[in-house]
Amino acid sequence: MDDDTVELIQLLGRIMRALKKPGHGGTGPPKLVVRLKEAGLGPRHMPVLMTLITAGPSAVGELAARVGLGAATTSQLVGELQRAGLVERGVDERDRRRALVRIAEPWRAEAEEVLRTRLDPARRMLAALTPVEREHFLRGLRLLVEEQEAQDDQTGCGAP
Repeated sequence: MDDDTVELIQLLGRIMRALKKPGHGGTGPPKLVVRLKEAGLGPRHMPVLMTLITAGPSAVGELAARVGLGAATTSQLVGELQRAGLVERGVDERDRRRALVRIAEPWRAEAEEVLRTRLDPARRMLAALTPVEREHFLRGLRLLVEEQEAQDDQTGCGAP
C-alpha cells in the first residue's frame, strides 16, 4: 500500500473515533449521551439523532437514506429512541398519510448542542482552507464515498 493510502486510512479511523466520543468540555458527558446510556442505547443511535437535527422531521425511509442504513434497521433504531423518549413520531401536517420522526422537544436544545460541538472541528478546518482547497477537499471526499458505495453495490455489502 502506498503511503498516502495508509495515511488516509489512519486519518479516517481517527476521525471516526473522535465522532463517536461524547464531545464534552470537561463537565462530563452531555445529558443526551447519559440518557442514551441509561436507556441501553449507544453510538449507533447518534447518527439518527444528529440527522434529525440537521434535516428536520423525516419519514423513516428518508432518514434511512440519509444515514445510509436500511429502512428496517432505521425503523428499529427509531423505535428504540422513541422508547427512550428522545424522538417522537407524528403525522405530517402537509400529508396526513405520512408519519414523521422528530427529536422530542425536551431533547431538542441538548441534541443541537451536541451536534454543534461535534461539528466545530470540521467548521474550523473548512474555514482554514482556501476556497480552492475546500473545493478539492470536498470533491475528494465525494469521490471516496462514491467509490465506496459503488464497491458496496457490486459486492452486496451495502446497507441492508
